[in-house]
Amino acid sequence: MRRLLDLPDLRQKFAKGLTGPQMLAFLPALCLSAYWIGGEVPLVLCALATPLVYAVFGGFCGWSSAEQADAARAPDVNRVAQEFLEIAQHTGQTTACFKITIPELDQIAHRFGANIAGESRDLIAARLRTSLRASDYVFRSEGTQFTVLISPGFRLRLDNLIDLGKRLREAAETSLVLDGTTHTLTACIGIASSLNFGRNVTANVWLQSATDAMDEAVMAGASTTRLWSDRLARRNRSRHTLRQDIETALDEGAIQAYFQPQISVRTGEVSGMEAFARWLHPTRGVLPAAEFLPAATDSRQIVRLGRSIFLQAVTALHHWDESGFNVGTVSVNLSEEELRDPELPGRIASDLDRCGIPAHRLVFDIPETLMNKAADDMIRRNLVSLAGLGCGLDLEGFGLGGCSITVVQQLPVTRLKLDKSLVHGAAASEDRTRALHAVLAISERLDLPAVAAGVETIEDDSLLRDLGCAHAQGFLYAPPSSAADTKIWLESRQALKIPRTGAKIRHIR
Repeated sequence: MRRLLDLPDLRQKFAKGLTGPQMLAFLPALCLSAYWIGGEVPLVLCALATPLVYAVFGGFCGWSSAEQADAARAPDVNRVAQEFLEIAQHTGQTTACFKITIPELDQIAHRFGANIAGESRDLIAARLRTSLRASDYVFRSEGTQFTVLISPGFRLRLDNLIDLGKRLREAAETSLVLDGTTHTLTACIGIASSLNFGRNVTANVWLQSATDAMDEAVMAGASTTRLWSDRLARRNRSRHTLRQDIETALDEGAIQAYFQPQISVRTGEVSGMEAFARWLHPTRGVLPAAEFLPAATDSRQIVRLGRSIFLQAVTALHHWDESGFNVGTVSVNLSEEELRDPELPGRIASDLDRCGIPAHRLVFDIPETLMNKAADDMIRRNLVSLAGLGCGLDLEGFGLGGCSITVVQQLPVTRLKLDKSLVHGAAASEDRTRALHAVLAISERLDLPAVAAGVETIEDDSLLRDLGCAHAQGFLYAPPSSAADTKIWLESRQALKIPRTGAKIRHIR
């Protein structure tokens, strides 16, 4: 149970009482006593000497030190978390921890400096407190994260926590206006309720569980919430195992490039291939990139992974050329870590020259969220340099609102890749059709061809053709598959001479 007063608290309060400026309130009484004892001379001496002596012996400094001590004694997140857990365990109540991350704070710090970023964090923390009770706590870090601890209560069921998470997100995602510009914020939230833990759980385990839930939300996408559970913990342990194994997998060539064709919507011919990373795991089968990219990032293997997929992609393109297939271009993804490498453009140019591949046949997919970081000098420099080589730049995920038109116009983007959420099922919904039409109209106005991802039905294919979309890819045409199986698909398509949906690639199990 929380102790109301302990010995250090009493000493602190007593010292503060004796060393504060309130002690000067006793000056009239001292002067009056001096007058009664000795008359006017002692009165004058007492009135002049008492404040001077008080200052010399540190009375005013003592007050300042006491205030600083109070600041130094600000609540510690681990101590408060442990207290809340103990109270909840002894009283049968429930407490909860919310971990919140707002990635845009990194961009604000880079653009406006540490002071403005700190003020922004303070403002967001204040907004979060408006959704909480006086007994709850908000802790902010120097980065992008906030920790919210909910004091124990009897009505903190799952639905209550989800509702509170919604209110916290609304508070956290309120736009910031900096230097006359409005900055949109997105928040990912992880929640850990004390109901999911045993009586012996520690504050460190509880806080880490909320962090794990937050990391899961980040992987799910912007503005998402995840609750900690045993299942989530198992997935986290699995990712930890992947982090340990990924370097060996790269050494042994177990992570391979799989390819999905891009189709010209107008002619039905193959206009390119996109390379995806797939891990041929010995016990878990073929793992998609989403399952091991966090492990690659955490283990600092993401740059090596990107280079491996790039080299496999240009090698496959070279082999398709030798086999007489007119594939067009090959697209590969670039991570933020790769784009911050000053040697990236030179290395790409050297690799293309060695493989005999013209630069215009290589396209780099740049996530829409990463384009917002192009104010970074190194990222911008590398994007411009890659475009200068003749490489294409696809803005991936366009249409979700994560990147402004101004940013698109300022960077050497060559195509807009529409997010699959805009495309999938668009033909069956008037609202989605109008949204897709609007995005394609922007593409036309910007004179940037569009690539529609996630096409799965003939109806969506027909709609894209009617709306003037240039290229499309999706399971309607073929799923991602290995270079060998992609060659078989190309051979079948060439033999059948089917202009639109051809033979399907068989899956490797």
